Amino acid sequence: MEALKIKARKDSPEIVLNPDTGIFTIVGVSHPENVTQFYEPVLKWLSQYKETVLKNGLMSVKPITFRLFFKYINSASYKYMITLFQLVQEIYDAGVPVNVIWNYEPGDDDMAEAGYELIEYSGIKAPCVCEVCTDPI
Repeated sequence: MEALKIKARKDSPEIVLNPDTGIFTIVGVSHPENVTQFYEPVLKWLSQYKETVLKNGLMSVKPITFRLFFKYINSASYKYMITLFQLVQEIYDAGVPVNVIWNYEPGDDDMAEAGYELIEYSGIKAPCVCEVCTDPI
């Protein structure tokens, strides 16, 4: 399966979902003009990834580290993150080892709280941490 790569723009984050390395990242600012148009391909890719795993088995699947680091995220994007986390949980339930890391800048208590709330609201049971990070990449 090909990696999904979406370049960052002033109003949308960089997204890289690379099944060959197991490194999945969403980094940047998220307030795209049309949030549905922006995030639907990501949700579709994750659904296809899950189906590929279920079809082909776990032998060739790398463990996933899913890192999210937002400088800003609007409420519409946040709603998509809940759905995204639910899909990640389905991938985890299919047997793929997954670790989710919600990063936030030092002192950004609002973004830290957003991460904790997202974990709770999404119902994700895969291993998740919220931690400070000064390195956006």
